[in-house]
Amino acid sequence: MAGRGKTINGAAYDRLRADILSGRLRPGERLKFAGLSQQYEVSMSVLREALAKLSAEKLVVGAPQQGFRVVPLSTEDLEDLTAVRCDVEGLAFRYSIERGDLVWESRVIAAHHTLERTPMMVEGDPQLFSEAWAAAHSDFHLALFEGCGSPRLIGLASSLRDSAELYRRWSRPLGDPGRDIAAEHRALRDAALDRDADAGVRLLNAHISRTTYKLLDAVAR
Repeated sequence: MAGRGKTINGAAYDRLRADILSGRLRPGERLKFAGLSQQYEVSMSVLREALAKLSAEKLVVGAPQQGFRVVPLSTEDLEDLTAVRCDVEGLAFRYSIERGDLVWESRVIAAHHTLERTPMMVEGDPQLFSEAWAAAHSDFHLALFEGCGSPRLIGLASSLRDSAELYRRWSRPLGDPGRDIAAEHRALRDAALDRDADAGVRLLNAHISRTTYKLLDAVAR
């Protein structure tokens, strides 16, 4: 029975997390215990445990007397994060193009190949990025700027990308479902291999900014 309880708890957590990351539960939406308990067919105690885990992951927020909500989308934070990412990641990518060696080029090619061959969405759920694709996506972007030669710059760029992960996951189902992300990644790979720093930075900034402003437009509607 204990094992079955853990399975039920884990399933409730997985479903809630997927519904948040896919945008089915929208940013800032109030999470009503009675409705969710019925929807997921779990007890209130199981639901509370799942919400506590999601709160620790900063996917939901709780307040006394108000219950839980999906973490809200902050326009000011997202715009600020986007501007800083464009500056920092753009500089790191420029340095990589200017300084990267053959090993760096090979790393970019390999990371892109993995990304392109990994299914983007969860099978049967066109609104939810697969975890394997999310990992490959992160690795490709790391590859783009890890040839810059500066561990501090790599660390800063990586930290900023991590801060944008939730926004990034929301961008497709909420903001831009028809976007050709694969074509954008191919263009970034080509700019790296062509050693075209100006084009690379321009493409990267457009790639980052489109995610932001399509999402903001969708939430404002």
